[in-house]
Amino acid sequence: MLLYIAANVFIFRAIDGRSHSSSDTLITFAPRFLLLTALLYFICYWKEERPRWQWRNTTWRRGLQVGGILRRGGIVVMSTDTTYGIVGSALRERTVNEIYRLRKRDLNKPFIVLIADKSDLKKFGVAPTKAQEKILDKVWPVCVRTRTGRPGPTSVILPCPNERFAYLHRGKNSLAFRVPAKRELRMLLRRIGPLVAPSANPQGLPVAKNISEARAYFGHHVGFYQDSGIITASPSKLFDITDGTEKILRA
Repeated sequence: MLLYIAANVFIFRAIDGRSHSSSDTLITFAPRFLLLTALLYFICYWKEERPRWQWRNTTWRRGLQVGGILRRGGIVVMSTDTTYGIVGSALRERTVNEIYRLRKRDLNKPFIVLIADKSDLKKFGVAPTKAQEKILDKVWPVCVRTRTGRPGPTSVILPCPNERFAYLHRGKNSLAFRVPAKRELRMLLRRIGPLVAPSANPQGLPVAKNISEARAYFGHHVGFYQDSGIITASPSKLFDITDGTEKILRA
């Protein structure tokens, strides 16, 4: 950035303002300024470093609702049912790949997909068997009023052989899904669609407990931060039911 400023100052001083009118000086300087700015943008994106003044981070943009940002393929940091997550649409390959990049995550490790209810499984070509349906009815909060479902967040692995979603299952032909017990999050999922929401931290580093820590990790690369105070991470339970039986992978 200092080199960019210095180059603009040099270009401006190199123009002899005494022999040109102010309008001529401006006309001469403007194309060079724009060319240098475009070159800076190209270098930033080539180096996978977005400029800090990107449009997503302007003041008016921060006022938009989380749902609007996610609907447009943006990425937000917000509280989930387990911890602060770095959240984006599960149906947008570019968004999912960007979250992998920001978290520096092992590309062979699929994300857990948050869905509003069982009907969302159809969006991924997943058709549970009767045996799998029985397990899902036990572990997911099908009806909050009657307290069905097990206490605490529970993720379930199901077969997902569809190559269209290889960017999600990473060649494993299975995906972990979770129906959050948090009502507000389920309402968001009904409006926006399925989301990936891994914890808000680069792989190998502690999970962010508050927005300040999340900002330190991701900075201007995330379009919106929703502050929910301090949250202590609590990983979801994980069950593999791909063969119709219940295997506990993480209790």
